[in-house]
Amino acid sequence: MADLRDRVVLVTGGSAGIGRATVARLAGAGARVVTCARGGDRLQEACGALPGVTGVVADVADAGDRELLVQRVLAEHGRLDAVVLNAGLAHAALVEDTPRAAVEGMVATNLTGVVDLTLLALPHLLAAAALRGRGDLLVVSSVAGLSQVPPLTVYSATKAGVQGFVSGLRREVTARGVRVHSVMPGPVATEWMARGHGAAPVSDDDARGRLTPGIAPGRVADRVAGCLTSSRSRSVAVPRVMGLARLGEVFPVDRVLDAVLSRQADRIRRVAARMVERRTG
Repeated sequence: MADLRDRVVLVTGGSAGIGRATVARLAGAGARVVTCARGGDRLQEACGALPGVTGVVADVADAGDRELLVQRVLAEHGRLDAVVLNAGLAHAALVEDTPRAAVEGMVATNLTGVVDLTLLALPHLLAAAALRGRGDLLVVSSVAGLSQVPPLTVYSATKAGVQGFVSGLRREVTARGVRVHSVMPGPVATEWMARGHGAAPVSDDDARGRLTPGIAPGRVADRVAGCLTSSRSRSVAVPRVMGLARLGEVFPVDRVLDAVLSRQADRIRRVAARMVERRTG
């Protein structure tokens, strides 16, 4: 197992949820962490007191911010050993009810941002592998990328794209010492629904009552740390049983889901709307 001490790690989306728990977990293990979020106040609240952590206000959906983010890491530490691409955006609605702006935001953040940050970081990860024996790129994906279920169809499509990207990249760089990982959580107790519907909490106090049901973000952060210290590339579901979601795309289960869920479209719409209202009202 590799050591996290003194490794320079970039973590996107560090102001809340999985990203925040990951920053704390890595910093506690001695890593030097640079993290980012769109809101500076919340980012300061999350990581201002953590040793070895630098917070940068940046939006991973913005090409200029992505470049500045990587440049900031290099300016501060002179190298980049690992990247955790955690920032994500979701919108819970049937496709016909999803605003175009929400679609564009999910694609820009969840897929384009992942690919472009990889392009920017990869030369430095390859250099880390050549000089220090390893570089790591990890994407926090979702079990929704394994099987697409409404009302998260568009979000699921972006995560399925991420899974394909991870698989392809792994086959490009493994022999050159870069490990490529994906961590695929099931439901996690985070603010994702409030954020995805334009009601991002402005403080920890404001976040109370807006969290969706699920496992603690710290469980996902532990898996991230485990991947970054693993001797090989990994793709892991959290909890592991959620990996069974793959069966949703296997015949005949896929055909059953097609028939059953499509008949429940109106009910899914109503349930999703109630969930959103409880967390944004």
